[in-house]
Amino acid sequence: MPHEPIVITGVGIVSAIGIGQAKFFESLLAGRSGVRSLADRTDGEATPGADDAIDGVWVGAPVVDFQPKQYVKPRKALKVMCREIQTAFASAQLAIEHAGLSDSIPASDSGAIPPQRLGAVFGSEIFFNPPEELADSIRGCLDESGQLHPGRFGETARREVMPLWMLKYLPNMPACQVGISINSQGPNNSLVLGDVSGPAALLEAESYLQRGIADVVLVGATGTRIGSTRMLYHRDSPIPVRGELAIEDLSRPHDPNAPGVVGGEGAASLVVETRRHAERRGAPVLATVLATASRFSATDAIRSGQRESELDPPNSRQAGTAIRLAIQAVLDQSGVAPDQIGLVTSHAIGDRQADAGEAAALAEVGVTCPLVAVSASIGHTGAASGVIELATGVLSLAGNTIPPTRHDSTHSEIQFRQTPEPLTSPFVLCLSHTTDGSAMAVLLG
Repeated sequence: MPHEPIVITGVGIVSAIGIGQAKFFESLLAGRSGVRSLADRTDGEATPGADDAIDGVWVGAPVVDFQPKQYVKPRKALKVMCREIQTAFASAQLAIEHAGLSDSIPASDSGAIPPQRLGAVFGSEIFFNPPEELADSIRGCLDESGQLHPGRFGETARREVMPLWMLKYLPNMPACQVGISINSQGPNNSLVLGDVSGPAALLEAESYLQRGIADVVLVGATGTRIGSTRMLYHRDSPIPVRGELAIEDLSRPHDPNAPGVVGGEGAASLVVETRRHAERRGAPVLATVLATASRFSATDAIRSGQRESELDPPNSRQAGTAIRLAIQAVLDQSGVAPDQIGLVTSHAIGDRQADAGEAAALAEVGVTCPLVAVSASIGHTGAASGVIELATGVLSLAGNTIPPTRHDSTHSEIQFRQTPEPLTSPFVLCLSHTTDGSAMAVLLG
């Protein structure tokens, strides 16, 4: 039995180059960069000292103009939302508005969307609290001589830490907070799968819709690589070294000489529904989900147990096998030939090995069309990256435009555009993958 067609009718984005789908895509077409010194960040987290060089972890892509009170209602809910939950919540509200559902959501029994027919599924990751939040508890573990007594931490934390503190950092809270706000009483879930979390959430939403247990699902993901505590961990990617590059040009996906991975932050959400439901409410369709595939083949780094953050370690981080299998699967599912694809939204992040794996997979399958790599403008946004790349594919299809990428120093197999060009094919391939060996491909049309 053929499946009910699944369509995307709304996009919401919070990114370093724009909040809202229109500002984001306008900035992407203009080739703007959100990469800057973290001295410019406005979220109260770690910034470089007066004597620190603006290099390495002190270069990132923060969202500097984000005002959570503009989106989160009731505002008292902000007390139990870390920044990643706030950006996820904002992206969801923006997607609902873009889809023309502001009058129908929150869902109600007497409204256009019954609560039981509305779902929410979000990709997520581990949320780290800023170190300052536990500083008083740790100070309480010191004796008069300055000796640390870890056994005292439980007692001091009970006194010093807000009782609802944990709710700020649970990975399932983006879906929870969004689900409560939109009165989603249909299927709800959270997926914590690294960079593929958002596309995996879309795959799950497809299942809800095709099984007939929901009519509309809000799909999203949120993440950061520039939270103060997250900045302390670098085993999964090389720290960038600026050299002679301008700060805004430091994120260089698919550059064989990329200096490392620039961290960013962000969130994106998609309104996904059955075509029949979208037509019934007269909603413009931005894109149709033609095929999705998830594959896993452990990287050499995982197989060997030797994960290293150097630029070119002997045990590679690239997931080329899984990427190739995922691409081939969506082509087989859809019946689309490799030469029919007009654009690939790439998951290249400036990791030489991971990016080379993607390039090799595309070449093996025979996909030779132009690519766009959003990370050149917004850095690597962790679990948010896959769904931001999906959103870019949706907006490219809706606008019939191939966006440019900020540099053209690429592998020989890779084609970036330096100015916007018409998208002449109705098929866009969106990729995401991890250094563990997970890969997802989504074909939009």
